[in-house]
Amino acid sequence: ALPIYIVKHSGFVKSINGNHLQVMILQTSSCSSCNIKSYCSSAESKEHSIDVFDKDAHLFHVGDEVWVIGSTNMSRLAVWYGYLLPLLLLMSLMFGLTAWWDSGSELSVALYSLGCVVIYYLLLYYFGRDKLRKTFRFSISKVN
Repeated sequence: ALPIYIVKHSGFVKSINGNHLQVMILQTSSCSSCNIKSYCSSAESKEHSIDVFDKDAHLFHVGDEVWVIGSTNMSRLAVWYGYLLPLLLLMSLMFGLTAWWDSGSELSVALYSLGCVVIYYLLLYYFGRDKLRKTFRFSISKVN
């Protein structure tokens, strides 16, 4: 089994509704601390909103600087559902349809395979969203 590590991102509480906190984190690229980042086109940063459900949400206030804490297992699972499983679906459909569908053109096979991946993401969004929300649980703590 792979070891479990903690992943922490600093952020600010954007809103609080009952036990639901919405936290804004700034995700920066690995070269954000470089001295010449202003001359480089690869240096980028993005704001992300993270939903955190915590029974102690009443201890936080809008604007508080906090740590959003997750585990590397959640990261691995996200990569599996978001990238690897759709890639396996796409590749197996492309190879399977190419071998089975003799009269089909390569463009037809590619479009059909891509359409199935789109359907996968739609099904994941509509039917798996609540399950994934329960699986991907973040904790929160104040920055001291």
